[in-house]
Amino acid sequence: MLGEILQWIKRRKVVVLVLVFSFIVSGLIINVLEFATLPLYFINKKWFRIINTKIVYLHWCVIPWALESWANSTVDAYVDESVPDPQNMINKEHAIITMNHPGDLDWMFGWVVINKCGRLGGTKAIMKDVAKYLPGIGWTFLFMEYPLLKRDWTHDQSCLVKACENLKDYPVNMLLCLFAEGTRFTKEKHRLSMDFARSRGYPVLKHHLFPRTKGFCLLMKHLRQTVPAIYDITIVSRGDDPSLLDVINAKPSAADVLIRRFLTADLPESDSDLAEWLINLYKEKDDLVDYHIKNERFPGRVKKVDLPTTYLPDIIVLMWVCLLGVPAVFTALYLAWAGAWLTLGVILAAIFVADQLFQYLANETVTEKSASSYGLQSSPTSSSSSTTTTTNTASTTAATAEDLNRTTPGNATTSPEGNKSSSETKKDQ
Repeated sequence: MLGEILQWIKRRKVVVLVLVFSFIVSGLIINVLEFATLPLYFINKKWFRIINTKIVYLHWCVIPWALESWANSTVDAYVDESVPDPQNMINKEHAIITMNHPGDLDWMFGWVVINKCGRLGGTKAIMKDVAKYLPGIGWTFLFMEYPLLKRDWTHDQSCLVKACENLKDYPVNMLLCLFAEGTRFTKEKHRLSMDFARSRGYPVLKHHLFPRTKGFCLLMKHLRQTVPAIYDITIVSRGDDPSLLDVINAKPSAADVLIRRFLTADLPESDSDLAEWLINLYKEKDDLVDYHIKNERFPGRVKKVDLPTTYLPDIIVLMWVCLLGVPAVFTALYLAWAGAWLTLGVILAAIFVADQLFQYLANETVTEKSASSYGLQSSPTSSSSSTTTTTNTASTTAATAEDLNRTTPGNATTSPEGNKSSSETKKDQ
C-alpha cells in the first residue's frame, strides 16, 4: 500500500516540477560556487580541483539518485577475476573507463556503480564542445576540466593532448569515461558501421558499433604512465532500454553491469596494435552481451558484488528540495492568496514553457529520434574527428570511414605475433 502511494505521488505533475526546478536551480547555484573558487586556480591549483570535486557532487549525485531511488531501478554489478575488490581498487587509482553505449541512459547505470564506489566527483568524460553552453551541467564541464571537442581533428587532437597533460597531476583519483562507439546504437548506424567493418575485414558485431580507435590511441600515448588501469564496463539492460522520460515518470528499469580490469602497462605500444586491442575488446564485449541476452547472465567465472548503499544523495536531494522547491511552491501560493495574478501568471507561464522545453528535450533524447548518422558524411572535412566521445544527452556526429581507418589495423580478427588481445592481457595480470 505504501509503495502504491509513493508511486502515485511520484507521478503527480507538481511533484515532478518541484524536482526539475530544484535540479535546474541547484545547478546554477553550483556554477556560482565554482566561479567563486576560480581565483584559487591561479593560487593553488591542487586545492581548486579538490574543492570542485566536492562541489560538483552536490549536483551530480542527483542523477544516479533519480535512476535508483526515484525510478526504483535496479543495477546489479558483476566482476571477473581481474577485479577481486572493485570498490577499493577503483578508489585507489586513476583509470580509464570503456563503456558500451546501447541506449539513452546506459551512462546513468554506470554512474550508479561509480557513485557507489565513491568516485562520482572525480569522474570525467570527453564531451562535445557545444555542451559548455548549457547552464548548470555544461558550465560545470569547464570547471572540471573536461576535454571538449569540436569534431575537427586538428582542434581535437590539440585539445586531447592538452587535457592529458593537465590530468597528469590531478590530485583526486580520476575516472575518464570513453564511449568508443562514439554515438548511441541504432539499427541504421549499426548497418553503416558493419558495412564499413565488412569492407575492411574487421569482426562483425551484433550489439555494438565499430569502435573509434584514434582518440583511444592518443590517450594511451599520453596517459599510459598516469593511468595504471582500464576498467571495461559492459552494460546489458534487463528489458527495454529506459529513456529520460521513463526516469522522470518513475518507471523502474534494470541492468546488469560487468566490470573487467586491464593494466595499461600490458597494452601494446604502437597505434596499430592499440587499435587492434580496442577492436578485439569490443568483439569480446559483443560476445558478452550476446551471451547475456540468450542466457540472462554473463558467461564465465563472474561474481555478483554488493556495492555499499549510500544515503548521501537522498540527503542532498532533500536539502535542495527544502531550500529551493518548497519555497517556490509557497511563493506561488502566497502570490495567489495576495491576488498578484499578473506576477503569478508570468511565473506559471515561465514554468510551463520550461516544462515543455524539458519534456521536448527528454523526448528528443530517445535514441531513434535524436541519433546522429554514423559515418559517411557529405564532406570529409566536416567529419574528421573520430575520437571516442559522447555526451550525457546528445550523440556525437560520426567520422568518415576514412577517418575510422587511420589507426585501425588491416585485419582485426587475428593478432600479429607478439601482440596480446584484451583477453590475453587480462589473463597475464
